[in-house]
Amino acid sequence: MRRESWPRVCPSLGTLWAAVIACHHTYGAAPGRAGAEAADTVTGRVQVTGVSAFPRVVLVRDGGKRALLLSGPPSLGRVDGLRIAVVGTLSDSELTVKQFTVVAANGLPATDGRLIADGATLYLETADGVRHRLVRPSPSLRAHVGGRVWVSGPLNQEPVAYGVIE
Repeated sequence: MRRESWPRVCPSLGTLWAAVIACHHTYGAAPGRAGAEAADTVTGRVQVTGVSAFPRVVLVRDGGKRALLLSGPPSLGRVDGLRIAVVGTLSDSELTVKQFTVVAANGLPATDGRLIADGATLYLETADGVRHRLVRPSPSLRAHVGGRVWVSGPLNQEPVAYGVIE
């Protein structure tokens, strides 16, 4: 570019730079909290390793990415072998868990929620507040009413399996 064309280009670059700054967005931060700590979302399979006195909970991430050490609620240890979606803060190879959701068990889709009884009918209430009627649930599941559980398989069919999270 010739030297005499710079005066015409510089104002255009200034306008472009102003537009870039105006459109900047901090992903993961709540509206009005730009610059706040952003949340990371990661999926993978949980593995509990170590000895029972000092267990380590690891997330083997999807896509062959490096595994992460999970720190968070004790309920993470109860989802060993399950695929979960985790929201938290990633720092190097450790993920501090704010919340997690079971998304698959033994290769089947799973639903995570609070078990609710209404008379003889059991419902799984998901985090979004939707109640899903369970079709022919195991009688032993009733013992966990009020607790957080996961159920695998399509919700419009008899559950394939279930587990207690908390």
